Amino acid sequence: MKDMLKYAAILSVLLTFDGCASSGVVKNASPVSTSMPVSLDFVLVETSGSLDNLETDRRLLNDVIITGLRETQMFGSVSGNKADANSGGGIKVNVDIKKVSKVSNSARAWFGALAGRARILVQVTISDLNSGKQIETFETEGKSSGGSDLAGTTDEAFQQAARRVVAEVVKISRQTSQ
Repeated sequence: MKDMLKYAAILSVLLTFDGCASSGVVKNASPVSTSMPVSLDFVLVETSGSLDNLETDRRLLNDVIITGLRETQMFGSVSGNKADANSGGGIKVNVDIKKVSKVSNSARAWFGALAGRARILVQVTISDLNSGKQIETFETEGKSSGGSDLAGTTDEAFQQAARRVVAEVVKISRQTSQ
């Protein structure tokens, strides 16, 4: 009986830690088209989605991706405004929000781990800014930690998804740069 309680306690701890890990993953990535060099002078990030009440989420995700790309210091300019583009070309990162499951700060504070995990699923298309030729498409999902602290909220899930988008754009830029 003591061994059974011991194993139950260990299993409980392991399941708790497994449920608390935040994650972001890239799925269904198309092969990267490297047939032509792509300019790194400018990156245009556009985020959209057809879900209700999405404007705040759309702006948040767009801003987090733009900030992440700027922090890499690999690109001449990164913006969410097409008017900022120069004639030198660049790449367009089109992010389409497919699903959002939110966990607010208050839900996390009141219910802790029982509030669940925040998630966001996005479809990303990366293309040449001038020609519109598709370079790669992929899906990525960000999940919050779901822990008992305030870290496991919707913002954390958005950060995870944005990190995956930034990492994929960096990977593509290394494969296709002039």
